[in-house]
Amino acid sequence: MLSLHVLLPLAHRLANQPWDQPLLAACLRSYLPPPLNRQANRLANRLIKDFPGTTAPDAQQIAKALGQTTTAARLATLARQQTRPPSPDLNPPHFRPNPALHIPAIPVMETIPDLAFWLGLTEDQLTRFADLRGLSARSHPEFGSHYRQHLIPKSDGTLRLIEEPRPFLKRLQRRILTGLLNHVPPHPAAHGFRPGHSVLTAARAHAGEQIVLRFDLRHFFASITIARVYGLFRTMGYPATIARPLAGLTTAITPTEVHKTPHLAGAELFAARHLPQGAPTSPALANLAAWFLDLRLAGLARSVNAQYTRYADDLTFSGDRRIAPVLLDALPHIITETGFRLNLSKTRIMPAHQRQTVTGLTVNRHLNLPRDQYDRLKATIHHLTCPDDPRRQDPAFLAQLSGRITWAEQANPHRGAKLREALAAALERLPPPPISPI
Repeated sequence: MLSLHVLLPLAHRLANQPWDQPLLAACLRSYLPPPLNRQANRLANRLIKDFPGTTAPDAQQIAKALGQTTTAARLATLARQQTRPPSPDLNPPHFRPNPALHIPAIPVMETIPDLAFWLGLTEDQLTRFADLRGLSARSHPEFGSHYRQHLIPKSDGTLRLIEEPRPFLKRLQRRILTGLLNHVPPHPAAHGFRPGHSVLTAARAHAGEQIVLRFDLRHFFASITIARVYGLFRTMGYPATIARPLAGLTTAITPTEVHKTPHLAGAELFAARHLPQGAPTSPALANLAAWFLDLRLAGLARSVNAQYTRYADDLTFSGDRRIAPVLLDALPHIITETGFRLNLSKTRIMPAHQRQTVTGLTVNRHLNLPRDQYDRLKATIHHLTCPDDPRRQDPAFLAQLSGRITWAEQANPHRGAKLREALAAALERLPPPPISPI
């Protein structure tokens, strides 16, 4: 391949252009010397074909693609004959959002000082917390690590890794979440981690169907690499100089002594930078990273007249019985092609004569609270009538119980109302609080 120093100046100019064939061709014509500028249209078409979409790739990727063309070889020959490299691009990078994501609330940032100012940091602090060289994971945990690691036992005997950012990094991530990510809507099929959506809205879409199929994504957060997060910020319109530190601030690399822990689920994924489960920005970024997956699966669902929702790593389809063979055949390929993994052991096929559950709720004929949960709530309320139950006088417990009943009211208003009445009756029987002596 040709030396990059010949192609990078041109590649930088192209990367700073709107990713549009006529504008790319005009840029090439203005840069290439005669007679090479007559190849501008052909080269622009080649780049659009190699990098479809509306967002420019990185300059290095453009240079690599140009290096495979005969025009680039002739450009290198001219540069050698003139004994000087092509002139560099002196134009600074620009904020160029994808037209579909042109949301005024997204902050415009084009340089490192812009990002540092927006986060309330010095440039040195930004370098430290973005940690693009991965020094944090190689430092002593008490002094350098930006995350605390927690190992949580799972029901299958393996361990789940929760990576909790330390307070200062968590504050920066919350700034990125509230000031940037919350303004970028995920796909309509995504019901988790977004305002106005919940397990209730995810389950309600599948009530009363002949068959419900549930699939699970394996190691959902850890499978999303820094490259994908970087690509998301580039798609939002940020130049590489901004997208890289933003990706660094929102991803983690796990210390070796942690990701080599025996029985750690997904251990092979933690050696590379990934979305940390436990960071406030990870759910929103995971939803955006799954956009193309949701797009493909929603299209698949429409093709068989089915409903599709995703709640985090839980994929649910419902419709008539004929959808099952089509989904079981096509879905694994789509999941693999979009960069995720399917957890085959958690696939569930639930026809109408069996209990159909979605995000913990029953959906056979209508949205409902599972019978065992309803019975446990009834038993808890009944025990409150016992004089020796210490929870009768515990305000925190009573508030939690009231919240669980509110949840039941949303799932099934009739059953929820009965629970609310039972609680009110139980509370009426409580003895009055003791009167303090004067």
